[in-house]
Amino acid sequence: MAQDSPNKNAPTFYRIFRRAVRRHPLVLVFLILLAVILVLGILLCVKRCSHSLGAEYYAPSGLAPLEACSRLDSIVLRPQRQAYGLPVEDYEIERGEIESGETFSRLLNQRYNVNISIVNRLIELSKGKFELRDIRAGQTYTAFLTPDSAQTLCYLVYERNKTDYVTFAMCDSVYVRVDRKEVTSEERYAEGVINSSLFATIYENDLPEDLATRMSKIFEYTIDFYALQKGDKFRVVYEEMFIDTVSIGIGTIHGVEFTHAGKEYRGYRFFQDNEWGYWDDKGASLKKAILMSPLSFNARVTSRFGSRIHPIKRIRRQHNGVDYACPVGTPVRAVASGVVTRRGWDPFGGGNRIWLKHANGYESAYLHLSRFAVKQGQRVAQGQVIAYSGNTGGSTGPHLDYRLKKNGKYINPLTNTSQPSTPIKAGNKAAFDQMKRDVNKVMEAYGQQRRK
Repeated sequence: MAQDSPNKNAPTFYRIFRRAVRRHPLVLVFLILLAVILVLGILLCVKRCSHSLGAEYYAPSGLAPLEACSRLDSIVLRPQRQAYGLPVEDYEIERGEIESGETFSRLLNQRYNVNISIVNRLIELSKGKFELRDIRAGQTYTAFLTPDSAQTLCYLVYERNKTDYVTFAMCDSVYVRVDRKEVTSEERYAEGVINSSLFATIYENDLPEDLATRMSKIFEYTIDFYALQKGDKFRVVYEEMFIDTVSIGIGTIHGVEFTHAGKEYRGYRFFQDNEWGYWDDKGASLKKAILMSPLSFNARVTSRFGSRIHPIKRIRRQHNGVDYACPVGTPVRAVASGVVTRRGWDPFGGGNRIWLKHANGYESAYLHLSRFAVKQGQRVAQGQVIAYSGNTGGSTGPHLDYRLKKNGKYINPLTNTSQPSTPIKAGNKAAFDQMKRDVNKVMEAYGQQRRK
């Protein structure tokens, strides 16, 4: 019996395919290319999976390589959003503040119904890590609750300050952990012209408020910030600190230039003798033996050193000090380290007053005080609070009268130039000069960019 021809016995799809190829040969080429692309795609995915971090280790048993690769990609490429190192999407988040009189036990047991045995366990685990009595009213906390109807508290995070926080865990495991948020810094440049005060200029230019305080601290030995003039100006390169996208203040100030009364002052940050300090462009320390003012940045000069009409006696006479208008109770600092030689009432109209004796023949006096913070004979450090301003004695209003003597003679505190501390040492000069060039280059680059 004759055999059936191949064409008659072949499947219908095969006959249709042969006819299509005969009529359109390019179809075969297209199908071959499509097959090659498919094979290459599979090989690339397998190769990628084999090189992904821990792919073989994490692949569950029974899953094909392609399935494992897909699972890992979904983890690596789409990480969970976290807060305080905890997965936010797995919990209901509740934020609040510690109420007045609220204790740790009351917060957990009464507000979140945490079993008292777990609360006691957390109290034990906190010992040596965090003092629970340091929890203060008004401080914020974040509660991580299960997303079901029970709303079980799993984690409570208490923020100690802007950077430090404590995590109390009470679900899968019970523990207390003290952590710190990641702080990042960004380089910043600022410049401004004084119209009324440094603080006003900072505010008008929408700059961080503590930038004014930090700059005044750098130049507190050389510039009288109560006597700034209209047209004085500054330029500064500094770092601003952030947690996530929220600014938490000023970090390092690398360099600052301040022009006051037509004179230019520069300060560069440098490390010497195991501490950071600021030096001028000639390598002289900006820290001097005598502070320019006994007050922090919060007063104005109402009467200067020299001849004046006495505000009470209405006669012209020598004023041997500088008067600063300030509210009663303003802290008064020692302008230099020394010893309290006199403390008490001044019979000549000075009210409550303190005299300090310093090195190199200097003496300082502080008059019209409301109260004292040191005793006679006590040794004090530069910058230490020794008293509080007032309105005692012959005074027409709350103020501080500050006086300075050198070798027994009154001198003008606003023009006094005392000796600086240790200058840049010879062995550090090359490094200091390089740092100074770097800061100047950055400052000029920012200035040119701003002027464009």
